[in-house]
Amino acid sequence: MKIGIDIDDTIADTFDYLMPYIAEFFDIDIKYLKDNNISYCTLPKEMKKKELEFAKKYYDKVIPSTPFKPKVSKYIDEIRNLGHEIIIITARDKTLYTDEYKTTIKELKNNDINYDKLICNFNKAKVCEMEKIDLFIDDSIENCNKVKQLGIETILFNSKSNIKDRNNLYRVDNWREVYEKIKNY
Repeated sequence: MKIGIDIDDTIADTFDYLMPYIAEFFDIDIKYLKDNNISYCTLPKEMKKKELEFAKKYYDKVIPSTPFKPKVSKYIDEIRNLGHEIIIITARDKTLYTDEYKTTIKELKNNDINYDKLICNFNKAKVCEMEKIDLFIDDSIENCNKVKQLGIETILFNSKSNIKDRNNLYRVDNWREVYEKIKNY
């Protein structure tokens, strides 16, 4: 199978990692951010106006050091060893990064992620269709629903930004569960 995998809050712990930077940039107490579940993807409207400025200031410098989820490298390697192709599909572009590919490749390398292809594009459904993805894994309900509408199977990775939302998507909490699901195909 061709498996498309998101990065932020799917293989990486981006939400928690960026919180101190968000607090610093917006001069907000980190407790306020945690109590209100605010991160890069859930900024209130008044903060959203400065999102690009935040990204330009921090992303190229800090994203390569983002910690990844426990054992994700091991399980992605095991999935590849089953004969599956791994295509990393991430919503990154030049509006957020000086060089989205360079930064992302460094991040993946720093976390020992082996993959077959990297695609930086906000339209993940279109990428999945063009790449003939068989299974797509993301923490975004919206992305999973759009991909699922194309007849492509999805796995929703539980994250702080989606855990309270009810839907009919297949959900997982960790990469062992992803591996077990794929192994049993």
